[in-house]
Amino acid sequence: MAAPPDFIQRFIHDRSLISVRRKRVDGLWIQGFALGVSDKLLLMYHVYDFHLDGLMLLRLKDISDWKMSDTDVFQKRLLQEEGLLDQVDFDLHSPIDNYAAFLGSISKTELVIVESEKTNPENMLIGTVEGIDSKSVRVNYITGIARQLESPCEMLLRDVTSCQIGSNYLRFYQRHFERQQR
Repeated sequence: MAAPPDFIQRFIHDRSLISVRRKRVDGLWIQGFALGVSDKLLLMYHVYDFHLDGLMLLRLKDISDWKMSDTDVFQKRLLQEEGLLDQVDFDLHSPIDNYAAFLGSISKTELVIVESEKTNPENMLIGTVEGIDSKSVRVNYITGIARQLESPCEMLLRDVTSCQIGSNYLRFYQRHFERQQR
């Protein structure tokens, strides 16, 4: 269900905590603060179990449902009472016209998760962006035991359904790599 831009802009302007669902992708509700919208993508500050969990960029065409429920309103108040809203950069402006623009704008040392959730098999790349062209992204893939593969892994941009930076998961690996460099 494509939402009109003014509908989404209202959430951005009001700094609303919202929930979105992508039934054809995973069916789970994703909660967060909408920070920006383009013709194709939604940038959210993801909230998971009251934890601020980094930036998430989703394809608008995959979003089947939008809501700002009484629970979202109440939980935003709880986040505010805990002082967590001060950590959300509501004035963030990232290039989100497409995934290539967003991925090309992040630091070469920033860990990213790039997912292709609708391909068979599904694919998830974790690592740093090695390069981007008009058709694909190449990621210096790291394994679950923090080993980087010798060659970058590639994903077609048309298959990307989401990407994340700054999540708790990625921050743990980032700190591990920083400790290893010292």
